[in-house]
Amino acid sequence: MKFNFRRGGQVSLARVLQILPICFSIAILAVSCTRSASSSVALKEAMISPQPPRVGPIMVSFRLEDASKAVTGAHVTLEGDMTHAGMAPVFGDAKETAPGQYQGQLTLNMGGDWVLLAHITLANGKKVENQIDVSGVKSK
Repeated sequence: MKFNFRRGGQVSLARVLQILPICFSIAILAVSCTRSASSSVALKEAMISPQPPRVGPIMVSFRLEDASKAVTGAHVTLEGDMTHAGMAPVFGDAKETAPGQYQGQLTLNMGGDWVLLAHITLANGKKVENQIDVSGVKSK
């Protein structure tokens, strides 16, 4: 049996059956390589200072845990985004100050509600994100 495609010429059924398993293999590989959205790594005991938060530099402190055990050796980048569109995000890094305890600084440039994202790369290379909501940042 032959198929006639407008631009590709004729393709035999045998050729299609040869290519089909390759396409299925690629699809299965692509699905199996996607990372899981769930993770047991959790951001705990998040604290923002000063309290109440206000425009300017803030200190963000938190604990990283995996099944109630401290997560050490992680690289953490902080991203602050306003809850409304149109504002550029602010960034900072958090450093490990004690086993499982992390602290970083961000400079909030406007009053209102903010969402802080902790982009976490674990020592084994796995990537996790956690969110901290910061409501009612006061203007100066």
